[in-house]
Amino acid sequence: MSEKFPAQGYKDTVLSDCFADAQRYLLEHYIEVDRAHAIMLGEQGIISPTELKAILQAIESLDVAVIRQADYDGSVEDLFYFLQREITRHCGDPDIAGRLHTARSRNDIDVTIYRLALRQQALDLLAACQQLRRVLLDLASQHVHSLMPAYTHTQPAQPTTVAHYLLAMAENVSRDILRLRRAFENMNHCPLGACAITTTGFDIDRHRVAALLGFDGPTRNSYASIASVDYFTEMLGATSTLLLNVGKFAQEFLLMAMMEFDVIRLPDGYVQASSIMPQKRNPVAIEHVRAIASKALGQVIGALASVHNTPFGDINDVEDDLQPLNFSALRDSIRAVSLLGHALAAAEFNLELLRARSQANFITVTELADTLVRQEGLAFSTAHAIVAACVKEAMANEGEISHQLLQAQAEAKLGRQLALTDEELASALSADNFVKVRATYGGPAPTETEKALAEQREVEESDRVWLDGYLRQLSGASGELDAAIARHLRN
Repeated sequence: MSEKFPAQGYKDTVLSDCFADAQRYLLEHYIEVDRAHAIMLGEQGIISPTELKAILQAIESLDVAVIRQADYDGSVEDLFYFLQREITRHCGDPDIAGRLHTARSRNDIDVTIYRLALRQQALDLLAACQQLRRVLLDLASQHVHSLMPAYTHTQPAQPTTVAHYLLAMAENVSRDILRLRRAFENMNHCPLGACAITTTGFDIDRHRVAALLGFDGPTRNSYASIASVDYFTEMLGATSTLLLNVGKFAQEFLLMAMMEFDVIRLPDGYVQASSIMPQKRNPVAIEHVRAIASKALGQVIGALASVHNTPFGDINDVEDDLQPLNFSALRDSIRAVSLLGHALAAAEFNLELLRARSQANFITVTELADTLVRQEGLAFSTAHAIVAACVKEAMANEGEISHQLLQAQAEAKLGRQLALTDEELASALSADNFVKVRATYGGPAPTETEKALAEQREVEESDRVWLDGYLRQLSGASGELDAAIARHLRN
């Protein structure tokens, strides 16, 4: 004997979980779609003013808090049908309540509510990224002249400044913001009206519904409205790049916080003590950044893998079981980015030690080789060989590159002395001079980093205006929807 739908096994393993996820992530968006669709049906004359008023009264009577806590009992398939049952109950007339579903399908409703949920999370993620970049730029502006060593292959390489280092991260975040903006703009179009996949014969106004829900407009092709998944895969792709950047930043600051490096310090509010070792100051805030970002990246990869090679059409693979993974990935991305911003805003750099290390380990000698090229007319390969020999001998003797050592190596390589003076040698080996002369576009010279800072501030303002504009657009659409409902309820 076959079981009545839903079978207990299906209910327990699928429907109950999907119902709970929808209560958490999608409840308000279901109601928002119902409200906007009802207004459009009334304005288009598809339902009568009396029917519209009755439907709106029923929708507005819904108790969201109670619905959010409702247990799934299997009497309806999912939250959509649960809400339609509640609307029918409040409406009192099943025939009138049923008119709400005119000219729409579960298909276009679902992809719309998914976009509504992802849209808000995307804006929250963009706000977190803007805040992180603001912290990086504020710190950079304080350290235009603060020397530090730059590393390549994890080894001391050349002197730079803290500002130059932080600007590198800020520019990465700016590109992340641009990618997220583009993904948001592509996602912010409304599929409602696509219905099952081929629209409807009713005279609906898709542009009106899109405007009431704060979208930039309706999606164009109805088939793509239902079948396409790039509205979220593009967002996940942009998020994955952001998460890779955040993970690299976190790893940098964790290394810098090690006692062996000892060049960044988090205040007590962002460290934890040990239950057994009294001396410990564990930089757990940055560890959590790395862990949360890695978790989010895993979820992104999981979501992308889940939709690979699925049919181009309406399919459960990209719906209720998958969408919570998207929401969770963006939520954890917001957490990681926000925490990194808070931790860095409170951190302090050990500037004295950074300056000392910018002069240590012979990391200024690239400029000495460059100086020999400029002042002695040598080929760079020859200058490199002379300076490399000086470094090797100085390291063997645990000393420095003296004028005498340089002249000896020049004599050995060139058969002649150099015209370079003691003062010119000292300047060529100075970390301050190393940075100062690197005023090439993109370099660490204070004059150049100040220009780069100014450019990033302009980008920051542009992104702020963009975000504020969309926040106003969504708020305005919500206000217009509320006002439209109020007008029809008064009539």
